[in-house]
Amino acid sequence: MEIRNLTTFLKVTELKSFSKAAEALDYSQSAVTVQIQQLERELGVQLFDRIGKNVSITQYGKDFVAYARDVVSAVSRASAFATASADLTGSVRVGTLDSLMTASFSDIIPAFYEKFPHVIANIHGDSVTRLKDLLIKNELDLIYTLDDQLQDPQFVKVFEAEEDIVIVTNTENPLAKRKNLKLADLVGHPFVLMNRNNAYRDQFDRELLRNGLSIEPFCELESDVLALRLIWENPEYLSVLPRYTVQKSIHEQQLAIIPVAD
Repeated sequence: MEIRNLTTFLKVTELKSFSKAAEALDYSQSAVTVQIQQLERELGVQLFDRIGKNVSITQYGKDFVAYARDVVSAVSRASAFATASADLTGSVRVGTLDSLMTASFSDIIPAFYEKFPHVIANIHGDSVTRLKDLLIKNELDLIYTLDDQLQDPQFVKVFEAEEDIVIVTNTENPLAKRKNLKLADLVGHPFVLMNRNNAYRDQFDRELLRNGLSIEPFCELESDVLALRLIWENPEYLSVLPRYTVQKSIHEQQLAIIPVAD
């Protein structure tokens, strides 16, 4: 049972409104609704009656208030008791993209284990849209993604950094040795690209459109690992990937980043 759900329940009870509780807790109203629904499913009873925009607490809800307060109060006291030097325990549920999982988490997980050896890290790979949905539903504690700047009041952003997108090919491809290439020089070459609605694929398509160009890949896929494998085995292929994905493999495989002039 999630403590945040209990806190939200008590706030809705206090303010007699989902929207006012959402505002007070800095959540979206949909997030408050999901949290209450999760709590009701766990308890197997209806805590509130909803008629239009009006919300009234049921008898089950009234009876549950005392239990919720006891739990929230106990957690608060336990948190105050813990010291900064005490070892953390429990688990953290992290959602990320498969490409980030492959490229970055081999460094992140050992560092996390060294700092928090008694915390279980549960890592889940999925699409950006699905990860956001799981976060809203409280099925993940945090997400680490590659996307356009996220401006959504229902999320708290704790870290943000720019990430370069690069065009990559095999070192045996003649394009890898050419200088002053422009996007137009790449039209007609065989591209392996991520599926549409992928953040870096969409960015590449927007850049092509801005230059009045169009590139139709002969293959669309979801795995950056497979894209790198295809380039490694087929020198004529090109792809568009985040720099972090390529740098992890550039010394192990025959990969080259093609610099393209504006």
